[in-house]
Amino acid sequence: MDINYLNIKKFFTNSSEEDEEIKSNISISNIPETPKVILIIFPIQHDFFRVASYSYRNLPYNKNKIEFHYVINSNFTDSFSLRRGTIYKMELDKKSCIINKNTLLNKLGKINFDIIIDLNIFYESSIEDFISNQKSNYKIGFKHDKSDLLYNVQLDISKSQIAEKGYQQILDLI
Repeated sequence: MDINYLNIKKFFTNSSEEDEEIKSNISISNIPETPKVILIIFPIQHDFFRVASYSYRNLPYNKNKIEFHYVINSNFTDSFSLRRGTIYKMELDKKSCIINKNTLLNKLGKINFDIIIDLNIFYESSIEDFISNQKSNYKIGFKHDKSDLLYNVQLDISKSQIAEKGYQQILDLI
């Protein structure tokens, strides 16, 4: 048997015996890399916005100095309780088109996000540019027809699950 194989096996198993089972949990580093700058795009629809806003009331602000940025529908400003972080307000017309889209995209384009989180349960064409045009290591959202193009981490909530559980799953990833 090759000596390099034995050394690698010994490293991962803490054993020199060949027939001992290799451990399944491997940690490459003791220092986990944590996100520093996170953009959260809140739902455009009022009912989902309320649930998301409630679910995210206890964001981990003190967790390794995370900087939060929020994109919200300007119609919901009064009911938005998260005040730590930077808030960007989308002004929507009657057809749910974003009036100040270019201004917002320019502002957000100057920020290097580690994570972008889209809390819209269903596909919203009006916010697609906020996800696809921004650079980020991780883009997290819910599974829908275009989710493969937008996100590299997708959550699939079935009809039997409630939105709050999906929002909580995303929080657990942070």
